[in-house]
Amino acid sequence: MTYPFRSVSMLTLLLLTSLLTACGFHLRGEMSTDSEIRQLSVTGNDPVYIRYLSKAMERSGIDISETAPWRINIIRVERDIDQQTVASAGYFEQRIAMHVVYQLQTSSGLPLFSAVQLTRERYITQNQDAPNAAESEQAIILSELQQELVATTQRRIHNLSEAELSAAAEKARAAAKAQMKNTESNRNPLP
Repeated sequence: MTYPFRSVSMLTLLLLTSLLTACGFHLRGEMSTDSEIRQLSVTGNDPVYIRYLSKAMERSGIDISETAPWRINIIRVERDIDQQTVASAGYFEQRIAMHVVYQLQTSSGLPLFSAVQLTRERYITQNQDAPNAAESEQAIILSELQQELVATTQRRIHNLSEAELSAAAEKARAAAKAQMKNTESNRNPLP
């Protein structure tokens, strides 16, 4: 009597899996949001993170170009692996973290918004007697943290509209112009 029930269960599970993949649902991968931003450039000091972010933006429909009107400047990327506590029987706990600081700018480098800092971290328990396994697990976790940070950056960019960026750019240009006038007036005081 359990054999027909098992067949029905497996068939139902197979059908649900097929339907989920057919509708475009994936656990990880491309972000399919409609963004008003059509073109960006990505610059900074971490070529690995820039490459992953650029590819993710391109897969989501944003053209990555040096001549784009908007730029994501990756200011800092840090990867930290710290031993937190020593546990018993040769095991210890580690904190693996990744921090990214970026700023959205105009193509000429004027900051549109203040810099954004994103942090992701995980805690894992490692065996002192298996250093190769520990290094492999650290590499996998750092890769996953990077994917999470790229996805978070991507979501934040996709939520911005062209109107918001244009308004922020005008505000930044006006502030830069006012600062330049103020600097010139301080250099050339009236007699």
